[in-house]
Amino acid sequence: MKWLEKLQRIDRKIIYAVLLAAIIIPLLFPLGIEVKISQATQDFYDIIEKLPKGSVILISYDFDAASAPELYPQAQAITRHALNKGHKIIAVATWYAGPTFADRTFNAVASDKEYGKDYVNLGFKPGGGVMLNALARDIHQTFPEDVTRTRVSSIPLMQNVKTIEDIDLIISLSAGDPGTRTYIEQIGARFNVPIMTGVTAVSAPGMTPYLQSGDLKSMLSGLAGAAQYETLINRPGLGLGGMDAQSVAHFTIIAFILIGNIAYVATKKKKK
Repeated sequence: MKWLEKLQRIDRKIIYAVLLAAIIIPLLFPLGIEVKISQATQDFYDIIEKLPKGSVILISYDFDAASAPELYPQAQAITRHALNKGHKIIAVATWYAGPTFADRTFNAVASDKEYGKDYVNLGFKPGGGVMLNALARDIHQTFPEDVTRTRVSSIPLMQNVKTIEDIDLIISLSAGDPGTRTYIEQIGARFNVPIMTGVTAVSAPGMTPYLQSGDLKSMLSGLAGAAQYETLINRPGLGLGGMDAQSVAHFTIIAFILIGNIAYVATKKKKK
C-alpha cells in the first residue's frame, strides 16, 4: 500500500512541527496529568504549612539561567505557598543571577503582597561560605541595602530580623556550590535553624545523605518536585506544565517510532 510507504517518508519538518506543538501546547495549557507525590515533597509542604503565621523564611537563590527550568518553578510554588500562609520571605543570593529570579518570582506570585512588609529582596553577595558566616552574625551589616538601594534598617520586615537566629526556616534553591552544602556547613552545623533545599534532578542523589543525617529537613527534586508541589497547593504552574510537555513529547516520539517500524515491517511483508 502506498500509504505505508508514505508513512516511512514523512517529511522531517512535519515531525518537528508536531513535536513542537506537543511541547508548546501543554506549557500554555497544562493538561493536569497526574503526578505522584513523593514523601520528600510532602514533608517539604507540611513543614511550611505548619509554621506559625508570620514566620520568617529566608530563600536563597543559588542558581543561574542554566538551572532555572527546574528551580524557578520550585521558587514560584514555594513562594506562593509561603505568602498565602502569611509567612514573610527574605530573598538573598549566593549566585549573581539570583536576584533577577527572585524579582521574577515575586512579580509572578506576590502581586497582592506588599514589598518591605511581606517580602524583600536583599540581592547578591559574593564570598560563599565567608559571606554566609557573616550573614549569620549580622544580616544588616552583610546586606546594608536591598536591590532597590533602600537601607535594610529602614525596611519594616527587617526591623526584628538581625541575625540568622531570627530566621525560622532557610530554603536554598541550589544548582551547586555555593549553595545548600554551604548553608549546612556554615549555618546548619552551628545554629538551630532548619534548612530545606530545592535542587536539580541530577543533584538530588548527592543531597540524600544530608536528608538521612537530618542536616536537611526535606528536599524538592527537579521539575518533578515543582510539579508535585503545585499539585499540593492546587495551583498548576510551570512545573506541571513542564511535566505535561515532557510526557506528551515522549509519547509523541514513541508514536513516531512505532508508526515508522510498523510501516516498515508491513511494507516488507507486502513485498514478499
